[in-house]
Amino acid sequence: MLELPYDEKILLQRIATGDETAFTTVFNHWHQQLGDYVFRLTGSVSIAEEIVQEAFVTLWTKRELLREVDNIGAYIYRLCKNRTLNQLRNLARERLRNASWVNITEQSSGGPDLEPFFQLIEEAVNKLPPQQQKAWILSRREGLMYEEVARQMQLSRETVKRHIQLSGRFISNYVKQHAELHTATAVVLYTLL
Repeated sequence: MLELPYDEKILLQRIATGDETAFTTVFNHWHQQLGDYVFRLTGSVSIAEEIVQEAFVTLWTKRELLREVDNIGAYIYRLCKNRTLNQLRNLARERLRNASWVNITEQSSGGPDLEPFFQLIEEAVNKLPPQQQKAWILSRREGLMYEEVARQMQLSRETVKRHIQLSGRFISNYVKQHAELHTATAVVLYTLL
């Protein structure tokens, strides 16, 4: 690790008082190392950039806490590590949701008649705004991860995530309004996965 060009404690005190130059010094010193660290954990440049950016935003917005910090490197690495672990958990949940959806659709041929259920979902999907519809189809039907959908749609991952969340809510409400209780419950459970 490289050493900061200034006394660390003085830099932290200056940042705590709102000194943007001191913050820029810390940012320039740490952002590449942190990006490399997060990239090794996630394998994704865009996720690494997002996490490092969020860590520095947190560092700035909670700068008054820096008066109590002794080691800026350990502090900011911990911020990135925690965000990375949260991100990896979210990606695992997303994969589980996609796998559950594929499993439900594959099992529908041998179980109870779920055709009305799928027709209601189709109707709801067809009523979605175009961007939400495309994000939903790429994620839920084609099994792409948010990052892959974002790349295809040329949107940020967070925008894609929001489109899919809004789509899920709309589909759930639509099915609730048009289906029997047991079918609506299944959709609600699916969207909560």
